[in-house]
Amino acid sequence: MNRTSSLLGILLITCGSLLFAWKDGIVKVTAGYYSPVLIIWFQLCCMSAIWLPILIYRHGWNQLIPRPLSWQIARGLSLVTGVGLFYWSVMLIPLADATAVTFISPLVVATLSPVMLGEKTGFHRWGAVVIGFVGAILILRPGFGGDSLGYIIAFGSGLCIGFFFTTNRKLAHAGAPFASIVYPAYLGAIIISPFIPFNWTAPSFEDRWLIIGFVIISCIAQGMVIAAFRFSQASLIAPFSYVQIVGATLIGYLFFSDLPDLITWIGIIVIVGSGVYIAIRENITQAYD
Repeated sequence: MNRTSSLLGILLITCGSLLFAWKDGIVKVTAGYYSPVLIIWFQLCCMSAIWLPILIYRHGWNQLIPRPLSWQIARGLSLVTGVGLFYWSVMLIPLADATAVTFISPLVVATLSPVMLGEKTGFHRWGAVVIGFVGAILILRPGFGGDSLGYIIAFGSGLCIGFFFTTNRKLAHAGAPFASIVYPAYLGAIIISPFIPFNWTAPSFEDRWLIIGFVIISCIAQGMVIAAFRFSQASLIAPFSYVQIVGATLIGYLFFSDLPDLITWIGIIVIVGSGVYIAIRENITQAYD
């Protein structure tokens, strides 16, 4: 990949990450009026409606059946659980805090990869994982302002999303590359559909622009991230996804008057630093392979 392609990938993932922060801010605006289960179901249904026809057009109807089914279901379930928990957490705690805690996911990938992927994990990566989790503890510290349950929920979201990313790598060659985007969306929608009648809240007319904005921003952000990984190597652009924490901080301050305190900033820096270090080490390792 040439320099122009790499720069375009960096630009796309940066913009996509900022849009994700904006989308999460819309979720927080709902202030618990809509259930997190309902929000994630609606998001996945919209994504499926857009991506499924493209998958069928490009790769045929036979790609609609995901294989291996058990791992595909596990991936879809981890996505639903992780995003649903995150949406729940942003209703309880500041957006920047929830986003930062959820970014333990790359550390979870580094922890699970030896078991699930058979990858070798050296001293440097394990050290970064340990330090990163220390950063998470700084944010999760007892007596922190806000709802402590929200921080535990955000931590659980990071664990689930980390498992989701790990299964993505495990299933990287199971079917068409584009299918790896579509399968979790429509399987996730199917998995949580039985719970919708118990979590249904009729959308209010006043929220129509919020809902429309949520759908449009979600689709554009997801499209940008997908395109970013087509233009650049994952190990190169992955660290730029941390700009989402910056976006979440800015949105939290402007719209909710939330701003992380000093210790939280230290925790965020530790988590980001650990994740970036792991990405750099992975890039170096791939270069020598």
